[in-house]
Amino acid sequence: MPSQAPWKPRLRALIDLLKDDSPRVLAQVRGELLRLGKRSHHALRKAARSGAPATRSRARQLLLERARSRAVRRLIKYAALETHDLERGLLLLESLRSPGSDPAPTVRTLDAHGDAVVERMRGQAPGLERAQKLVEYLAEERGISGAPEDYHHPDNIFLGQALVRRRGMPLTLCALYALVARRAGLSAGLLPFPGHVLLRLSDGGERVIVDPFAGGRVLNEIHCLSYLADHGFPYRSEWFQPATDTAMLRRHVLNLINSLRSRRRFADARALEVVHALLMGKGGSVPTIVRSLSGSRERDGSDS
Repeated sequence: MPSQAPWKPRLRALIDLLKDDSPRVLAQVRGELLRLGKRSHHALRKAARSGAPATRSRARQLLLERARSRAVRRLIKYAALETHDLERGLLLLESLRSPGSDPAPTVRTLDAHGDAVVERMRGQAPGLERAQKLVEYLAEERGISGAPEDYHHPDNIFLGQALVRRRGMPLTLCALYALVARRAGLSAGLLPFPGHVLLRLSDGGERVIVDPFAGGRVLNEIHCLSYLADHGFPYRSEWFQPATDTAMLRRHVLNLINSLRSRRRFADARALEVVHALLMGKGGSVPTIVRSLSGSRERDGSDS
């Protein structure tokens, strides 16, 4: 009969200690279970169905932490690539909110919106009237607009939540509009204005700037220049040119970092700071970064 793996009795003892109410004991147990990695997964899943409320709750929390760590590692590996796709990056970012969730519903919703816009553009000649159909559909029919209340809440940053709630920050809504526009065959670029991203739609050689946060309001150059002057910003030509997907993903990550910091979720913010650095073209090797983050989470039990 094969001998039992030496770590299994210790694993059983650690699971049993999840019901302990001592913060010091729980911190040690948490660190040990996280270090065991996949070897503790089955035991934690079983403990998550325990009849003991404390054991069940703490096991579920550890499983959630592990899923979130996996989501962070995937995002880090993606950020380390040379080029990025905004949609792919936002779906990976979404997994930080609901670790283990399926991105398919978000993609299907974007596809459905794209199909709806195509239907409304049917028979329209190329030009701004086609772009206007996109704005009318998303802003008027779907009621998608800005979320001035609790502006920096994470739900205003995640793409999937913006689709469900029909509310979001300027960058999130511009990304939503752009992803639907691209599905409908329109050219869409995000203009990186400071503090308030705008969207440029192009079709048939014509262009228009819209503000999805303001319910799809059409802007001209005077509006844009007045915004800059009112907020004390000098004119910069690059703000009137679409930014790269990498630049917009980086800005999206920075929005989420600031939101997490304001809610004292410092460990999650630190993980995203690594992603931001990689998107800036900085940072060390991915394996080293992942190992350092794992160690940081084991030491820091104050944030989950």
